[in-house]
Amino acid sequence: MPDFDYKARQKDGQIITGMIDSPDRRQATLRLQEQGLSPITLKVSKNKKASPFQAIGNKLSLLKEKKISTSATSSDSVAKGKSPKRERIGLTFLKRLMELHGSGLPVGDSIRILSQRLSDPEQKQLANALWRDLSEGHTLASALSRQPKYYSGSITYVIEAGEATGSLAPILRKVIDYLEEKQAIRQKVVTSMAYPAFICCVAFIVVVIFLLVLLPEIQSMLNKLGGEMTMSARILIDGSDYLLKFGPFIIIAVILCVIGVQKWRASAKGLKATDSWALKIPLIGKIFYYSDLFQSCNLVSTLLESGINTTETLRLTERTIKNTELRERFNVSRGQVNEGLSVAQAFKRNDYMPDLAVDILSVGENTGNLAHSMEEITKGFRVELTKRLTALTNIVATGALLFAFCLVALIAIGIVTSVFQVSKTLSM
Repeated sequence: MPDFDYKARQKDGQIITGMIDSPDRRQATLRLQEQGLSPITLKVSKNKKASPFQAIGNKLSLLKEKKISTSATSSDSVAKGKSPKRERIGLTFLKRLMELHGSGLPVGDSIRILSQRLSDPEQKQLANALWRDLSEGHTLASALSRQPKYYSGSITYVIEAGEATGSLAPILRKVIDYLEEKQAIRQKVVTSMAYPAFICCVAFIVVVIFLLVLLPEIQSMLNKLGGEMTMSARILIDGSDYLLKFGPFIIIAVILCVIGVQKWRASAKGLKATDSWALKIPLIGKIFYYSDLFQSCNLVSTLLESGINTTETLRLTERTIKNTELRERFNVSRGQVNEGLSVAQAFKRNDYMPDLAVDILSVGENTGNLAHSMEEITKGFRVELTKRLTALTNIVATGALLFAFCLVALIAIGIVTSVFQVSKTLSM
């Protein structure tokens, strides 16, 4: 009977290590759970001499674990840039898991049922991978950490805290609420820009049709009849000639500029400079600012309410801040908090959040309810972000409509005045 070296968490949260003999890995996991332990790692012991067949099996198992670990490590960069589709799949899976586990079903059985019942191929694949890891003795947090394409490290750490404290269901609900808020903000940004983008596309199509179809006909008609060009028609013709002559070069120049900026942002210096400039753009800069504040403060509130200490909460939250300028301010603030400064004082000193939010945070620290104060601040940031997104939508939509109106009006005036000029020429 093989021996297994294990690392497990006790009910009080302490990590212990030891050895247990069992016919297989699953039986070892069940025996540890009967003792009130939550297995973290479970590997075949190397101290006991194994048979040749067991040695081959152990080597294969180690190679498999090494491959999985390497895969998870190498995909950390992928986790930082998770696609919105995969984030939605991860969120949907957590919702299904919450429905089953919240009704009283154990996590392992819930995931096993999901692996059998889910119809979406990618969600089914995710469920199968999680069930395989749970069957091998991993905790839910450990299994989720092996899926960086769907779940970030901060999320898995929150779930690990929930498993350690025995309150996984409420922690799952908080994680789901956080992910839903994050997706709602992204969806609001996309939706708010859809209408202005549609107006600009329509205006562009009108310009192309006029330049390629209507304008040549008007110009040919005036030339045949000997009519003189009106001012509006001359503006349109000269403008179209300019666009047709220099338009391709302008488009190429814009594309090259975009590629150049992306290449520059690939360097640390370029990324820092462009992120700093982004915060200074009128109206849009504040949207970037409040978006990062909303997401970071929302995560801080969730982590604190999960029982994670302030130092670890700030360390995990720092990784999720996208803007490097704000991340640097947060990093300096975190270092000052570790040196004994209060969170509110550190944020105020480094200008990380507005003064009103700092005052609310200070009250929360003085009353010992930092998590609640951070939650109230998050609500304020969400309101401010929504207001600025609405203002941006209105400005862009109004500008697009005015541009389209002026363009169509200029085209209409050019056509009408040209017709009058031809009529005048024919009457002479």
